[in-house]
Amino acid sequence: MTFACINYDASGDCCRKLGGECIPGRRGCVLDGQVTLSNELRRRVEELEKKQGKSKD
Repeated sequence: MTFACINYDASGDCCRKLGGECIPGRRGCVLDGQVTLSNELRRRVEELEKKQGKSKD
């Protein structure tokens, strides 16, 4: 995957804006709504949301 984002922290391989894993196009990402997610990225977003939902319970 190739892209440039001012919020991407290459040293930590994470998103500074969202404070976690960088998954381009996920909710809150500057690319949200501007890109079409591949099946792999969609799966990663779903897994992350499930994980975050469980931690909020």
